[in-house]
Amino acid sequence: MKKICFVNYDMTVTGGVEQVTTTLANEFCKEYEVYIYAIFGKGGHVPYDLDPRITYRAELEEECRVRDRIKKTFQPFREFVRQNQIDVVFLMENYPAMTVSPVRFFTKAKYVFCDHGALMNEWEKKDIRFFRFWDSLISHCTVTLTEQNRQDYIRKFHINPKKIRSIYNWIKPEILTMRKKYKADSRKIITVGRFSEEKGYDLLVEVAKKVLPSHPEWEWHLYGTGDTFDEIHQKVVEYNLTSQLIQKGNVKDVYKLYNEYAFLVLPSYREGLPLVLLEAKASGLPMVSFDVTTGPREIVEEGKDGYLIPPYDLDKMANRIELLMDSEERRIAFSNHTISGVKKFEKEEIYRQWTNLIDELTMERK
Repeated sequence: MKKICFVNYDMTVTGGVEQVTTTLANEFCKEYEVYIYAIFGKGGHVPYDLDPRITYRAELEEECRVRDRIKKTFQPFREFVRQNQIDVVFLMENYPAMTVSPVRFFTKAKYVFCDHGALMNEWEKKDIRFFRFWDSLISHCTVTLTEQNRQDYIRKFHINPKKIRSIYNWIKPEILTMRKKYKADSRKIITVGRFSEEKGYDLLVEVAKKVLPSHPEWEWHLYGTGDTFDEIHQKVVEYNLTSQLIQKGNVKDVYKLYNEYAFLVLPSYREGLPLVLLEAKASGLPMVSFDVTTGPREIVEEGKDGYLIPPYDLDKMANRIELLMDSEERRIAFSNHTISGVKKFEKEEIYRQWTNLIDELTMERK
């Protein structure tokens, strides 16, 4: 049985990368021996349901500088890979990849750098740009979430196209199976995401101010919590929108509520591959999103199942939202079209791409 190891920054925090790590690790248990090695989180609680067959280890208790964590993890991780005879190491994001990258030259395992963000979104940040360059340089393969990000790596870092591929995150099968008839008479909009600066809730409030007062029968529900939650609430109060723009907080498996809504709006400044758009598409919800650097364009079909708005054009976003609010016929047509293009995000297809990659790398090793 082949042995694979996911290297994560800290599995005790809740985040997209940790969720993806859990999902992949649990699924791979069916045919591989799976390990998760976390840089931080020693002694902490992991808030994910890890398959009992997974071997989990967290190395450090407290955060420290890059140089210190490289020193502190080098020997332990090298021995971990050697003793467990790991075949393939998946480096889940920049910081864990940078931390254990020196070990790559002292073990026989194949290393795969998985970038869950977007290169051009943080191109101006020299340290992160260097991390991505180094991580992709030393790895046997780099995996991006989108084809656009793959092309950016090839163009900017001159990476051999054969050394980089794009693999989407898959849509949870249960979302596809629980898809219901579209609720055309719904007068509720939904937005889902943590309250942080990059998620664009400040832009959303401005758009809401433009569309909600003239549509008093409509509500817009915001699911999530985070650093900017109170700041956004103050704006909602200032604009006298509290009866229509409603902050719902965190709800587990919020996709189970999608059927109650007319459409979803994503106002983010930047994205990797937006999970909420995948869930909305799978649930039959029309979508409105800024056409930011990566992600939305590979999910939303402009004018067919949603609208892609030039980044941060608030007037155009308001206009497109009103087009959907004012036309039940258009909403139904968009919902009917969401089924198109879903197959490339289905679990079986994505899982096959991962196993093919593992097979290719382990064949090379032999």
